[in-house]
Amino acid sequence: MAIGLGQMLIGGLIGSQMSGGGLLGMGKKPEDEMPQQTASNNTGNNFISGISNQMFKGMSREDVARLGIGFNSMTLEPNASLAASFQSTIDNETKKTNKNATVDALIKMGKPNLANLVSSGAMDVNTAMTLAFKEGKGDVNGTQAWMETFRGKGTAEDDAQIDSYRALIASAEGDPVAIRKYVEMFSNDFNVGTKDLKDTVSAIQIQQEDGMVGGVNMKAGQKYTIVTDEFGTQTVKIIEGAIGETERQIYERENNQIVTAQDIALGTKRADEAYLEAANAIDSVQKYQNIQRILKNPDGTFNKNAITGWAANQFPAFKKEQALIRSTANLMGIDVINMATFGALSEREMQMAMATNLDVNLPPEELYGQIVGMIEARQKLANELLNRSQRYAELGYSAKAFREEQVLEKKAHLASRYKAMPDEVKNEIRTTQYQAYQLRVPEGQQELDFASWNTNENTMSGYDAWSYVNFNDRAKFISNMTDMTGKKFLEIMGNTELSLQWWESNVGSM
Repeated sequence: MAIGLGQMLIGGLIGSQMSGGGLLGMGKKPEDEMPQQTASNNTGNNFISGISNQMFKGMSREDVARLGIGFNSMTLEPNASLAASFQSTIDNETKKTNKNATVDALIKMGKPNLANLVSSGAMDVNTAMTLAFKEGKGDVNGTQAWMETFRGKGTAEDDAQIDSYRALIASAEGDPVAIRKYVEMFSNDFNVGTKDLKDTVSAIQIQQEDGMVGGVNMKAGQKYTIVTDEFGTQTVKIIEGAIGETERQIYERENNQIVTAQDIALGTKRADEAYLEAANAIDSVQKYQNIQRILKNPDGTFNKNAITGWAANQFPAFKKEQALIRSTANLMGIDVINMATFGALSEREMQMAMATNLDVNLPPEELYGQIVGMIEARQKLANELLNRSQRYAELGYSAKAFREEQVLEKKAHLASRYKAMPDEVKNEIRTTQYQAYQLRVPEGQQELDFASWNTNENTMSGYDAWSYVNFNDRAKFISNMTDMTGKKFLEIMGNTELSLQWWESNVGSM
């Protein structure tokens, strides 16, 4: 079969591309791609080689490979492998050209270290140029030289666009921000690696205290970021309306949460304890009442079988009433021991503990009187304990809030003690006591005048009477005195915070 013109030209191209026995640097032999020829064709091959030496003289390997692609397409049966080999040669030569131009550009930009890395192959062209622009200061000559390396790789319009960009770069000399902008535009238009030149934005930060950051005055808690451009310039950007917790605030919040949890746990414990003590007090009242019913008959007379007293306790109980009183007293004594923290008790200590709630060594009449007093005391105690438990609940079981409230009350109570009262208050207390006495005088009995009553030894003193009155009743008493004002009230009550609160809540503003 006759050899076509395209095949002849390709043969010449292959001959010109031979290097070290390889085809186009791909490691293939010419005979792998050329049609098999007979020995009679040797003269033709020599002729083709002679023609190719003259035809391709002075052409670069890239130019020859481009012709090869064209000639291959002219053959009757284009060889795909051969076309790929020619394209590989073109790509490699283009890379070499770009590499050399980039090395020159990097040297002109004052980046010899990067130039050496590219020249040795340790770093690719795009990475080196990206680093150069990020580290550089907008060098005009170096940037133009880099842009020039893309000339001739595309259309005439692309080359004209390169000229336009070079002119823009020249006009922006001394303005690194403008140069950066034109480089980004060029990189996007020509799809090259330096198009990733972007501002670096830090993670969101929180100002820890009032002060200046990067020339910006900020309040503690303000959120902001720091923007760094490729030239190393940093700018603080405030995030408007974004406020966060400082490290101190986080610590205080977490610490407060722990303290609050502990406070509520303690308050809950104290409320439960107060309730349980109140319940025990109420239970003891029932025990007292049971003994009262044993000591007295329904008609009010004392039960002769309910024998008590020291002498009777020296012998076994002979009556069931005696046994019931003793067993109830023993139960109440055991309650005292269980409610307190005792070590080992001596016999005397045991007797005292057992007699705390009920002393069966007293005769029936005196024992009954003790029971009446104990019932009254236990009921008052239970009421106070229940109020305490309820108050804890009202304060959210905060032991701290309850303690603070108690401090105010105790301070106010101490400030309004009898010894601290002025004479006019003491006289008012005594006058009120006398009026109460007058109401209690039995009909037909001679009433004492104030002077006689005031000096009577059997009369409760003003000190004793005032000690029985709580803060609220003291405040009521003084506020109802003639010509009482808020200022005078506070002076009498000791100028405490609770006194002020009481007046404003019960009387009005000062």
